[in-house]
Amino acid sequence: MQLICAAVIEELQPLLDTGTFKPEGEKLFRHCRRPLLLAALGVGLVDFAGGLQAMLRDFAVEKALLTGTCGVYPEALAKYPLGTLVVPEKVSIGDLSAMEKSGYFPPPVIPGVNLDEEHFRNLLPVTGGHCLTLATITADDRLAIRLARHYQAQFEQMEAYAFARICQLNRVTGTALFAVANQVGSAGHAQWRANAGQGALTAADLIRKRFALA
Repeated sequence: MQLICAAVIEELQPLLDTGTFKPEGEKLFRHCRRPLLLAALGVGLVDFAGGLQAMLRDFAVEKALLTGTCGVYPEALAKYPLGTLVVPEKVSIGDLSAMEKSGYFPPPVIPGVNLDEEHFRNLLPVTGGHCLTLATITADDRLAIRLARHYQAQFEQMEAYAFARICQLNRVTGTALFAVANQVGSAGHAQWRANAGQGALTAADLIRKRFALA
């Protein structure tokens, strides 16, 4: 069984519009002919992790794909402009106090997890990159630059670490495909509101191609 998941149903709607999925639950859908599930699992680290763990408990998922949108840090914008599709190879959890050395993640916390970027390698000109997950969305321009430099990250996304870590714990092959919808910082929310819909469409087009969906 393969799972395509996102935080909210709007990020999966272009795939549902193909008419090849039938409802299996409130935010869960099953492909009419293939062992493929779509699910919206919740926003943020805790809700998303709980939703994904429940899915893996109820279904024998071997491979999972997280899709949706992400922000790009200012110094990576030239390489990954708004509208770009990205497939990060690593996801980390970050925190301002850890960056400032006034706090830390104690062992046995695993701060970084690798993802499978091979899934889309032949369909995109560039894959890879480092995605950072924080408990909150960064809304300060100077802080965005500091975080990116400290963690050597290009992208920021709220559910990516929860996805990657739950996949790792359950020995599920995890891949992420995000549309860059905004630059991380003070203008991020307005840019995301303007670009998220098109981002979902762009990601869905590639997913349809990769999974040969009608």
